Amino acid sequence: MESSLLPCNLFQSCHYTTMGRHSSYLPVTAFRLICAPIRASMGQKKAEPASPLRFAPAKVLPQFDEMPAQLQPTSRRSGNYLPTIWDYDVLESLLNDKAHDHARNQEVEKMLEDDVRKIMRGLQDDHSALLSLIDDIQKLGMSYRFEEEIFEGLERLYASKKRNGEDDLHATALCFRILRQHGFPVSPDEEFGRFIDHEGKFLSSICNDIHGLLTMYEASCYGFEGEDLLDEANAFARKHLINLKNKVEDRELADQIDVALELPMHHRLPIHVAKHTFRKYNGNASLRELAKLNFELSELMYRKELHDVLSWWRHLDLQNRLGFSRDRIVEIFHAAYVIASTTDFSDGRKALAKTIYLVCFIDDLYDVYGSLEELRLFTKAIDRWDVNDIDELPEYMRTIFLALCKTSDEMAQEVFKKTGFNCLSHIKEGWRDLCKAFMVEAEWYFNKQVPTFKDFLDNGWRSIGSITCINVIYFYLHNEFTQASLDGLNNLHDAIRYSCILARVVNDLGTEQNEQQRGDAAKSIKSYVHEKGVSIKDARKHMKAVIKENWKMYNKAAYNGAPPFSRAFLELVINFTRSNIFWYGNGDGLVNHYDQIISDLINMLGCNPEG
Repeated sequence: MESSLLPCNLFQSCHYTTMGRHSSYLPVTAFRLICAPIRASMGQKKAEPASPLRFAPAKVLPQFDEMPAQLQPTSRRSGNYLPTIWDYDVLESLLNDKAHDHARNQEVEKMLEDDVRKIMRGLQDDHSALLSLIDDIQKLGMSYRFEEEIFEGLERLYASKKRNGEDDLHATALCFRILRQHGFPVSPDEEFGRFIDHEGKFLSSICNDIHGLLTMYEASCYGFEGEDLLDEANAFARKHLINLKNKVEDRELADQIDVALELPMHHRLPIHVAKHTFRKYNGNASLRELAKLNFELSELMYRKELHDVLSWWRHLDLQNRLGFSRDRIVEIFHAAYVIASTTDFSDGRKALAKTIYLVCFIDDLYDVYGSLEELRLFTKAIDRWDVNDIDELPEYMRTIFLALCKTSDEMAQEVFKKTGFNCLSHIKEGWRDLCKAFMVEAEWYFNKQVPTFKDFLDNGWRSIGSITCINVIYFYLHNEFTQASLDGLNNLHDAIRYSCILARVVNDLGTEQNEQQRGDAAKSIKSYVHEKGVSIKDARKHMKAVIKENWKMYNKAAYNGAPPFSRAFLELVINFTRSNIFWYGNGDGLVNHYDQIISDLINMLGCNPEG
C-alpha cells in the first residue's frame, strides 16, 4: 500500500556514522553543508551546534492492555523506517528567525506585472514573439499571474489563418504545444504534415534543425492515443537529437537537449522547470525581475507555511503517541510545495501537506502495523464517520480516527469561510475511498492472495493516495464550484483517473525491490509476473508501456475538448504523477534527486552557504 505521496526509502541510499551508530542516511559532506551555515546563523561555536538535523530517539509503540483480548496481536510488522534527521525545536526556532527577513514589495510586483502585460498587448500581431513570451512565462512558473492575457492572446492567435511560418519547424511545434496545453483543438497532421515527404517520412532538411527538433520533441509528448504522427515525431526527433548533441558547440543548447532527453518538460514538476529556466534566462528584463521576486516570495511563504504545518503536527501529536509510522513531516511539506508551488495557493499547500501526512500515516497503519481484524474495524469506522460510534476500535485507532475527523472538519471550515460551500462530505468520501482501497490490499496480503494485474490496477489507482489529496486541493483552489466540475470530481473524471494510474505504476516501478524485501502485498509488477509467468525484466518493460499509453490517455482527457476543470486544477492533478517521476524516475527502481531534495530544503530554510 505504499503511498505515492512520499518515498518511504527517502534518505536511505547514503551512509555515515554518528552517535556511535552506522546508519543509512545523510552523507557527511551533506550533513556538514547543512550544519555549518546554521551554526553560523545561530551563533553556535561549540562542537555540538544547534542544528535542525538530528536523530530522534526511538519511538515507543503503544501498549495493548486496554485492547480486547481477541484483538491483541501476537506480533507487529515493522516498516524499518529510519528516524527523522530533523531536530524540530531548532527547526522551528530557525523558521521563526527567518519569518521576517523580508517584506513583500507589492508595488514593485504590480509594476513588473503591468510591464509584462503591456509587452504582451504590444505583441498581438507578432505571433512568433507572443508565443515565445507565453512559453517563457509558463516555463518560469508564472502563468497563474497572466491567465486572462495568455488565453486572450491564444484565442486571437488560434483564430488567425497564419499562426506560424510555413516551413519553420520550431514555430510550428511551439504553436502546437502551447495551443494544445490550453485545450485548443489542433491536429498533428495539419500542423506537421508540411514536414512529411511523399513517402510519409519526415523531410531530411529538418534533420539538423536542432531548435526545431527539440521543440517538436517536447510537443510530441502531448500526443493523444491514435496520433501516430506524434509517435513518429518523437522517435525521429529523439534519434537526431542524440546524434547531434555532442556536435553542438553552444553548451547551453547542449544542456537543453540533455535535460529534454532525460525527461521531457511535460513530465517534469513545474517548480523544477522554473528554476532551471531562470538560471539560463536572459530575455525580457521585467519578466526576469518578476521571476526573481516570485522565487524570493515563494521561499518566504514556504518557511511560514512549514512553521504552521509543524505547529499543527506537534498539536496533533500522532508521532509521539503512535510511533509506528514514518516521521517525515518536513519531507512531506517538501512534497506539498513541489506539487503545488504557486504563491496564490498558500492555504491549499498547507492543507495538502496535512493531507499527505495523514495519508502516509494511515498507509503505514494498513501496510505494516494493523492486524486484519483491526483494519476491518477501522475501515468500517471510516465509512460510518461517526465520532460517537468508535467504541469497538482499539485505543490507538481511536486516536487516528479522531485526528482525521478533527483535521477534516478544520479544512471544511476554512473552505466554508472562504467560499460559503460545505465540502466536508467530499473530503470524507476521499478518505472512505482510500481506506476501502487500502483494505482490499490488506485482505490480499493477509490471505496470501496475488491479484491479477487488472484487479490490482483497478484498486491500485485508488490506493495510491492522490484522490484523497485532489478532493482537498480542489476546494482550496477555487472560490466558486460549478455542478459540472463537482460531478467530475465525484465521478473521478478520466484526467484524475489516468493521472492516478500513472502515479501508481511509476511508484511501483520505483519501490518494487524495497517492498519485496519487506514482504508487502503484491503490487503491479508481482501481479503481472504471477499472472503471465514472465520475468521481472519483462514485467518492468510492460509497465513502461502502460505508462506511455496512460500519458496519452491523460493528455486526451485533460487537453481535448472542454474538461469541466480549470487549467490550474488539471496542472495540480498531473503534478502528483510528476512528483512520482521526480522521486522514482522512469522505472529504474531508485529514489532520484536525493541531493536536490536536500538542496531545496536548505534553500527554503535560508541556510544556503552561497546565499
